[in-house]
Amino acid sequence: MKTLFAVLCFFVATGALAQAPDGGVADPDAGVPTGVLTKPPELLRQVEAPYPPEAAAQQLEGTVVMLIDISETGAVTNVEVTEAAGHGFDEAAVEAVKQFQFEPAQVDHVPAPVRIQYAYQFVFRPVPPEPSEDGGVATPEAPVNFSGRALERGSRKPLAGAEVVIPDLGLSTVADEDGRFSFRGVPLGTHEVLVVLGGYDRFRTKETLSEGLETRATYYVQKRIFSAFETVVRSERERKEVTSTTLQVAEVQRVPGTQGDTLKVVQNLPGVARPAFNGGQLVIRGTSPQESGVFLDGQRIPLLFHFGGLTSVYNSELLDALDYLPGNFSSYYGDITGGVINVRSREPKMDRLHATAGVSLIESNAVIEGPITDTLGFAIGGRRSYVDLVLGLVPEGDGPSLQVAPRYYDAQLKLVWKPKALPRHTFSLQGLTSRDRLGLVFDRPSDNDPTVTGGLDVTTGFNQLRLRHQYRADALTLDTQALVGNTLVEFAVGARNLRIASTDLSLRSTAEYVLRESLTLAGGVDVTSNFAQVKALIQRPPREGEPPRPLINEALVTADGDFVQFFPSLWVEGRLSPVKGLLVVPGVRAEGYVFTDQKEARYTLNPRLAVRYALTDAVTLKGGAGVYHGPPIQDEASVDFGNPDLKAKRSLQYSVGAEWQPRQEWFVSSEVFYNDLDDLIVRSDALVERGGERVPERLKNGGVGRIYGLEVLIRRSLTERLFGWISYTLSRSERRDAPGAAWRKFDNDQTHVLTAIASYKLPRGWEVGARFRFASGNPTTPVVGSVRDDTNDVFLPLFAAVNSRRLPSFNQLDIRVDKVLVFDTWTLDLYLDLTNAYHNPAVEGIAYNYNYSQSAYFEGLPILPVLGAKGSF
Repeated sequence: MKTLFAVLCFFVATGALAQAPDGGVADPDAGVPTGVLTKPPELLRQVEAPYPPEAAAQQLEGTVVMLIDISETGAVTNVEVTEAAGHGFDEAAVEAVKQFQFEPAQVDHVPAPVRIQYAYQFVFRPVPPEPSEDGGVATPEAPVNFSGRALERGSRKPLAGAEVVIPDLGLSTVADEDGRFSFRGVPLGTHEVLVVLGGYDRFRTKETLSEGLETRATYYVQKRIFSAFETVVRSERERKEVTSTTLQVAEVQRVPGTQGDTLKVVQNLPGVARPAFNGGQLVIRGTSPQESGVFLDGQRIPLLFHFGGLTSVYNSELLDALDYLPGNFSSYYGDITGGVINVRSREPKMDRLHATAGVSLIESNAVIEGPITDTLGFAIGGRRSYVDLVLGLVPEGDGPSLQVAPRYYDAQLKLVWKPKALPRHTFSLQGLTSRDRLGLVFDRPSDNDPTVTGGLDVTTGFNQLRLRHQYRADALTLDTQALVGNTLVEFAVGARNLRIASTDLSLRSTAEYVLRESLTLAGGVDVTSNFAQVKALIQRPPREGEPPRPLINEALVTADGDFVQFFPSLWVEGRLSPVKGLLVVPGVRAEGYVFTDQKEARYTLNPRLAVRYALTDAVTLKGGAGVYHGPPIQDEASVDFGNPDLKAKRSLQYSVGAEWQPRQEWFVSSEVFYNDLDDLIVRSDALVERGGERVPERLKNGGVGRIYGLEVLIRRSLTERLFGWISYTLSRSERRDAPGAAWRKFDNDQTHVLTAIASYKLPRGWEVGARFRFASGNPTTPVVGSVRDDTNDVFLPLFAAVNSRRLPSFNQLDIRVDKVLVFDTWTLDLYLDLTNAYHNPAVEGIAYNYNYSQSAYFEGLPILPVLGAKGSF
């Protein structure tokens, strides 16, 4: 009788704080820190636990599941039993594990403390027979006559460390890193075979060995709580950002109401207001969507969602994680005054060929990836909607008819090369494409705007090619990315039309150098250029704070020419740890703005400071202050549409807060913030001299604003069964469009935003989740009367004070149910994603009749069930 060889199982997404030599984080992505496990702990010395006499007498077996804390030196510092087995198994396992020694884990290539889940399994085995004179018991010199592989059922992942046991003979062996095992000289006949690994069901079968033959077997072992997404031990990095939330794909692909789209999950985090119609706008800390930046691996992407929010333009299957920075972010990011979302793509899987295919009521997608050579890997993903096919089955009513129904597609290609001759270098090539198309035909002109006739045709899309080189040495890290692409925005409403076709070029290079243990320097250069051809015959749309009026009263603006914008930037920052637990990150960013019609280039200087102090092992204080500038958007700085003399908008941002991590899987954060805005771009009726003549100024830097509030996040990281979070935002966002004018609410101001999410894995492949959301209604400007315009035969609305009324509040419950069917070599995930489960349509605005004498709320989507399936191998 002896114990089974205990094995590690890395499926708990928790970990202790991992600190790099500089007191910050060793950053393999040079400015885009990952905080991921780059090397798991390796068991160097195992101590075998004695089999408890009581259990041996009854021939009992058991499994003791423990949480083990491993220090940065590889020593076991704490053992906590989470699933007891009784009969003396628990005490024996704990005493043995306390004597284990590990090679320490590495997070971002730096030794770090981690917490793992460890299963010590006890298997009763009869005492093996004594060797006989005729050699009846196998000898080491005997040939291999029984071999095979142990793989995870469904994913075919090799089960390294799984023990394969022949109990009646007292023989056992441990599977290698490829899941392979072998036995020599097993006696002929039929024997029971047992495969045991922590976190997996015990696999039992029988094998018959015949003379002169080698029996080969492949065993597919069922995981107790199966997830289609692999979860590894991750350690929270020492963050240099004041506030940063990182979501792993394994946590968020099944959040209810998102249809498995990772990027839509960011709308459930603190500081993000609910977008109208549950669309794709990102309103972060009371700023306009255009003032926030969306990055893929540190470089901008022009569009994040298809059709304003149906689904994201980048396949979630190819993502690793998402970083959300609501404000006071470091000098690494610039040219924005709102928040930052940085999406991190992952490298292709290199163990074998993998594929995933999914279908739902609105779209289908597929991903295939794997190795081309042992140093070159590829990943290809694609998606195509069939909303057009579904809507084509719906009878047309009295409203607009579909000419070109909504349809979209996107595709991604990524190649990663790690040459053996250059082990410190990684080269990657990534291609992206996305396209949306929508067309409507109007049966008759609009009652309150006769110019809205004919139809609507909208096309948007982009293509990008990205080349990246990364170099990692002991102290120096370099990361350089070059991008070339094009963007298309084209729409027509009756006779009005706009077409912007842009060629986009970008270069980003960053460097990081560890001078000594307490000091790291980082810096970089960013250059972005856009060369656009613009054709337009259109009225100027209303700006933020201006309620929509009949466009028939607005003069048409024409444009036909080229437009260039050039944004060069330099940045540098230091990461200092003068005393234990204190991290100070001062930085500065210099930005330039050059537009076609400018008289002279403009420059801004943006100093920033972030401070974090670990008060105790569980409590961290944080704070920051900084200057942020955002250049005019493309049409604002043109002669035809705006004012080429505009300056950049400015935001002075301040925040203080605290973080509490009572246990590795629990995290609580709270923060108070204040943003002071000035030089906001507002409409102007003045005349200015330009080119020797008096012309309309149209726009000017005359507005100011203030945003302040409180954010709270309570989060449970993904463990074997449960994850979720509660986020709450209390905020106010106000604007003043001219000196002496009254303060008014921002168009997307929402006083209260509450989100609660939970997901739980059940046995037999079931998983259930729910999301509840509450948000204050958006402000609106009510109509108090109207006057008739006889010239154009329309009624013109008379408005009350801007945003003086608020729409009813929003609340909604979303539910998701998954059933994972696990086959030997592949899995099938069947799901129902039910949006607005208790059928409470959101009030999205107020609709008026032709003379504004009657009004009614117009609502968003009712209950929306989405059925889908996804197969993977």
